[in-house]
Amino acid sequence: MVILKNINFNFLFKNKFDIFLFLISFFIKFFIFSNFKKKYFIKLFEYFKNFINKTIIKKSRIIVIFYSLLMFLNILFQNIIDLFPNNLIKTFFKYMIVPTSDINITFALSFISFFFINFISIKNIGIKKFFLCFLIYPIKKKYMFIFNFIIESITFIMKPISLSLRLFGNIFSSEIIFDLISKMNFSENCILNIIWGTFHYLVLPLQSFIFITLVIIYISQNLKH
Repeated sequence: MVILKNINFNFLFKNKFDIFLFLISFFIKFFIFSNFKKKYFIKLFEYFKNFINKTIIKKSRIIVIFYSLLMFLNILFQNIIDLFPNNLIKTFFKYMIVPTSDINITFALSFISFFFINFISIKNIGIKKFFLCFLIYPIKKKYMFIFNFIIESITFIMKPISLSLRLFGNIFSSEIIFDLISKMNFSENCILNIIWGTFHYLVLPLQSFIFITLVIIYISQNLKH
């Protein structure tokens, strides 16, 4: 209690309208996501199932479907934390509240997916053929082994990096724009929050969808090799 008495809470709000904006923003966001009906989750499952059935061999489909839904929902729920008044929380706790706006989190998610991609690939085509792909693709000529190895090695290394930076860049840039908007006056703050917020909360599930779709495509490419 002594510690709380010594804290100056005036720094939490730059002006008298800030708390009003935080509350309005939260209730608008909550209303949008609370109306996300169960049927959309069923359609999402059916989409992943159909997409994986067309691209992944039969014996690996179940584990890929399970992983895809698990990772998609994991990223989606981390993004949806953006429902809360983040500027207030960031000011008080001194850190980013949305996990996917932290590059360490996105790299962790991408490396987990990267290991899963390689695990499924090695399990289905064998470790020998897995490493042989670095030499014989994309050009199946003996004198192109070195060229193939360089190209495939760069592609191999860039997969987790691209997955991570794509997710991080989109979420982090949106957070920066919200921070800039919060420094404007009341009328500009309200208008721009509505405009950018509408776009931003469409991006949140879209980024989760793109991330896991790329993982499925990477697995499919490895198995086709």
